[in-house]
Amino acid sequence: MTGRPLVSIVLPVYNATKYLSDSVQRLRALDYPSYEVVIVDDGSQDGTAAKARELTAGDARFEVVELPENRGVARARRAGVEAAAGELVWFVDADDSWTTDALRVLVGMATERRADVVVAAAALVTRGGRRRAITPPVSAPVDGRTAFRMLMRGEITGHLWNKLFRREVLLRAEFTPARVQSDLALVADVLGHATTVAFTGVVIYTYVLHDGSIITSVPRRADSLALVHRRVSDTARRLGLQESNDLAYFTARYIALSGIKDALQAGYSKGEKKALVSRNRGLIHWISIRVSMRRRDLRRMLLIATAMTSLPAHSVLLKISDR
Repeated sequence: MTGRPLVSIVLPVYNATKYLSDSVQRLRALDYPSYEVVIVDDGSQDGTAAKARELTAGDARFEVVELPENRGVARARRAGVEAAAGELVWFVDADDSWTTDALRVLVGMATERRADVVVAAAALVTRGGRRRAITPPVSAPVDGRTAFRMLMRGEITGHLWNKLFRREVLLRAEFTPARVQSDLALVADVLGHATTVAFTGVVIYTYVLHDGSIITSVPRRADSLALVHRRVSDTARRLGLQESNDLAYFTARYIALSGIKDALQAGYSKGEKKALVSRNRGLIHWISIRVSMRRRDLRRMLLIATAMTSLPAHSVLLKISDR
C-alpha cells in the first residue's frame, strides 16, 4: 500500500481458522479505495496466525499481529488499534458479514459531520435464524455527553461493529479486559471522550449468534460485570452524570439484571448465589422502574420489580424472555 490509509479495520481472532477464508474474502470485497486490515491473533492454538498470513500473502493492505498468549478480545483490539495506521478505526468479527459499501457509508458520514464516532444500523441473527434490527436514533449529530446518556438509556447499543471511531479518541479510552460486555465498556468510554457523534440508518453489518458465542453462553460473569460497571460509572462521574436517572436505569438494566441472571443460571454455590443476588439487588433503585414506565418498557419494568421482590417470579420471567 502506498501512503497512509484513511481507515484501519481491526479483526481480532482466536482459534478462527474455519472463518478466516470467508472473512478475508469479504474484507477484500469492500468498495473503498484507502483501507488496511489489522488481523490480531490472540494466542490461538489452531494455526490461525499462519492461516491468516497464508491468506493475505502479497496483499499490502493486510497486516497480521500475533500475540504470544490468549489475553482476551479487549486486549487484542487494543493491540490492533495501536498497530493501526488509519485515522479512523472499524472493528469486525470473523464470523459475521457486512455490506460492500460499509466503509463508504461510515467514512462518508464521519467526513460530512466531522464526527469522532459514527453509529450505523445493523442486524442481529439469533441461533434460530430470527433477524432483529439494531437501529440507531433518528437524530442530528450530538456531543459525546449526550451520546453517552443515549447509551445509558438503551437508545444506542454497546456493540462495536456498527460504529466507526476516530483512532486518537479510541486511544484515550480504556479497553476494559472484561470477558463479557467489554464492547459496552469501551463504547461508553469512547463516547465520553467524543466531541461529535453522528448517526445513519443505513444497515452495514450482520452479527450472527453461534452456539460458541460468549453472548449465548452462561459463563460466570460477576467479575466482568463489576469491571464494566466500574468503567461506566467512572465515565459518568467524569461527565457529571453520577446521580442521573440515566445511570440508575443503565445500572439496573445492564449490570444488576445481568448479575442476577448470572447468579441464578451459572452454577454458583448456594452461598455465592445468595451473595451475588444481594449485591446486585443493592444496585437497583426504584427510579429505574419509573424510567422503565416512562419508556413504556413493560418487560424491563417487570424484570426489575421481580428481581427486587421475588426470585421465583423473576426466574419465570427470565424463561419467558429468553424464548
